[in-house]
Amino acid sequence: MSDEEKLIAAGMRLHDPVGRRVFMQLAAAAGVAVPVGAAAGFMPSARAAAPGKIAAQFATLANDYWAAFEKGFKATAGALKVGDVVMIHDNDAARELSQVRGLPTESVNMLVNTVVAAGEVPMVARLCQQNSVYYTAIWEIPAWFTPPDVGDYFVSYNTANSVLAGYEVATALFKSIGGEGTVVHIKGLATPTDDARTAGMMKAAKDFPGIKIVGGLRGDWVREKARSVMLSMVTAYPDMKAVFAQNDSMALGVLSVLKERKMTSVKVAGIDGLPEGLTELAKGGQFVATNTSLPPYQAGFAAVMLFDTFSGWKPSLPERLLYTGSLTATAENAESINRKVYESATLPFDWVKMSRTLSPKDWDPQNTIIPIDPFARWGGMPGDGKLNAAYKAADWQTQLAATTKLYADHYKSGPFHAA
Repeated sequence: MSDEEKLIAAGMRLHDPVGRRVFMQLAAAAGVAVPVGAAAGFMPSARAAAPGKIAAQFATLANDYWAAFEKGFKATAGALKVGDVVMIHDNDAARELSQVRGLPTESVNMLVNTVVAAGEVPMVARLCQQNSVYYTAIWEIPAWFTPPDVGDYFVSYNTANSVLAGYEVATALFKSIGGEGTVVHIKGLATPTDDARTAGMMKAAKDFPGIKIVGGLRGDWVREKARSVMLSMVTAYPDMKAVFAQNDSMALGVLSVLKERKMTSVKVAGIDGLPEGLTELAKGGQFVATNTSLPPYQAGFAAVMLFDTFSGWKPSLPERLLYTGSLTATAENAESINRKVYESATLPFDWVKMSRTLSPKDWDPQNTIIPIDPFARWGGMPGDGKLNAAYKAADWQTQLAATTKLYADHYKSGPFHAA
């Protein structure tokens, strides 16, 4: 190995992305033959010099959503040739934080995480910052709390747009009953995601003056608890026309009660797009709509983003809060979604092509990616004075628009790309 090659190899082993990029820029200025893209922070060969190890932490594998999430995570780690670890916290916050504290002993330097409750995100993020672990949070985060509040190791917060999902599913449900009648609402656990789905449903209800929303009890995302709630609802509202349950597990519990009571005209909708729900939906019966956040994609996109940051790429400010595209399913497309997302032995995504460092010129997110404007997401909620000053810059809206266009321009393929 030449002296120049040794110098570049040493630079690639630097773990701090800013320091690594400055090192490469200085080397290039001194006349060293730096690999194409490395001086700008894109280093396709960095993983060969300093292989990473990525962990995914989530609630359970006894659920089709998380099983699909794990499938996407492992497929991505394999494609990127990094080690992987799966950690199950069983909705136990103490266990969750203990696992995060133990990441350095497992030589983990990247973490995709879904917390038990939104309030744990700052703790997880700061533990990762202290231990030089690149971190992406999925689904939950406290209002007005953002990655720049912690540092460069808190790479991003990614989520599906739950307001949009709630709106689209509720709209399909309301149309299925002719736009009028009593609709029972069953909530999940008290989380920001649940609140967002409720907000989406209520937004849709404003479009249908003949719809009356009742209920609002919690099924905690659990099928059996939703059954118990529904048993009380059929007594309280025997004239109901439909039920909006805020995930598929609860919707399927609701459906079982309605079938037992011979209430076959009552329509049902859920959110999550799980295989059992998609199968029921494809029948064209009582179950009329759901929305899938594409869990394998959620996990894979987050893993790719962390890999790229570990490899020297630095996300812009709008890329640190992102909506990943979801898909509303009806009887017409349910079977196709089930086949592509859940039943296929090979997932329909090219993870290497998704990478900004491995495919720097023609990277393709293979799904709709939209940066989140914190003012739009949390506007009207208390605590806006805590928002990081970076989002208050005069050119913030310009940055937001440019990043939205960047991802739209690079979205060229994928299983649900409109040809």
